[in-house]
This record gives sequence, C-alpha cells and structure tokens, in this order.
Amino acid sequence: MAATLLQLRDQIIIDANLQGNSLFPSPRLNRLINLAQRRVQTELNGLGMKKWEASDSLTMSTAANFLGITTSISSLATDCPNMLESPNSIILIATVDADDVKGIAKEVDIKSFEEQFKNTYLVPTASQPVFFRLANSIYIYPPMTTATAYYYKAVTDLSSDAATTEIPIEFEEYIMRYAIAEINGILGNLDKKIAQEQKATQDLMTAYEKFIGKQNENFRIKNNNKAALQ
Repeated sequence: MAATLLQLRDQIIIDANLQGNSLFPSPRLNRLINLAQRRVQTELNGLGMKKWEASDSLTMSTAANFLGITTSISSLATDCPNMLESPNSIILIATVDADDVKGIAKEVDIKSFEEQFKNTYLVPTASQPVFFRLANSIYIYPPMTTATAYYYKAVTDLSSDAATTEIPIEFEEYIMRYAIAEINGILGNLDKKIAQEQKATQDLMTAYEKFIGKQNENFRIKNNNKAALQ
C-alpha cells in the first residue's frame, strides 16, 4: 500500500534523528514532504514516466498580437491549474480552427517561433500549429477556436495524516531522501545536502531503469504465455 503522510513523516523523524527537535514541527515536515514528492515526480517525469497524464480544455481568448503576429492565447493558471512545472509539462495541444481544421500543436521556444515566420516554408499551418509558453499563458499559432492541452499534472499535496502519496511505491524512499537532504541544508550542512541530493537523483535513475526493465520482462513473459496457449 502507498505510504501515508504520517508514515513518511515518522520515518523521516527517525532517519534524520529529529526526535524532540523543535525546529521541525509536523507542519514544517509536511511541507518538506510535499516539496520532496514534487521533486521525485519531476525526476520521474523527466525519465519518461507517464503516470500523471491529464487533459483540460483551453479557453481561447480574443486573438492576441505578439511580435506583430496574431495568435490565440489561453491562461495556464485558469485552464490547467494543476500542471506540473517542469521543462516537458505540456505533451501536446490538440487544436481546431474556425474552418474545422484539426491539428496537433507542438511546443517551440520564443526564438524559434519568431524565426519560423522569416522562412515561408516553416510558417505553421492549421494542421501543423505551434505553441509557446510565456508569463503563465499559452500562445497558439495559427489562431484557434478550440484546443485541448495534454499535460502532466502535479501530484496532490498531502494534507492529512491518512492521505497517501501518489508516487509509486517503488520510488517512495526518494521522497524521504530528498526531504532529509533539505533538512540537512536547513541545519547548515550544505555539502551533505548537495551530496545526498546528487546520490538520490542518481539512485532514482537506476531504480527507474530497473523498474522499466522489469515491466518489459513481465510484458514479454505475458505475451509468451499467451502465444503458448494459442
């Protein structure tokens, strides 16, 4: 079963030797745990885990003028309030324009967006649109009437002792390891904090590779067993 907030907190108190330490009351440890599980999720997301995929419709506002280019604009804070903040938060955006032309918008940086309009062969089209993020908003070109963003949502903060983490059980230990590293930083042990974070990140990568290898092996065995029964 997934670990509860109480279990995570109790384990951290033991492992970090915080018994009776008034610097780390339960609310502060809860905050560190929630930050740590976000860190674990971000690392797993970067490695390719797709557990937290979600989608939301975007509310397209009146076409906006950006660098002289007319685009559609949507507020991330309103339309995707639970989005995970990481370099690859948005997977893609499915779009439909006024002529019912459907497309899949892919993300570009602002510099690439501007450069595309300087080359007539690279200008985005309704069937191959692009988007970029700026100031907590999404800009889409060409302008669209409707759009749906597919993205990674952030894990839910643990607010009660009985609440369970959404981090897979195989990676729960890294919540505690990142939290303990942060505790060492708070206590002034900066070198220890950095070393612990680097080791946790390295070990998490190895654990994920083993996890994927096990999943692939189980899938292979299942298919072989299925083929043998046919």
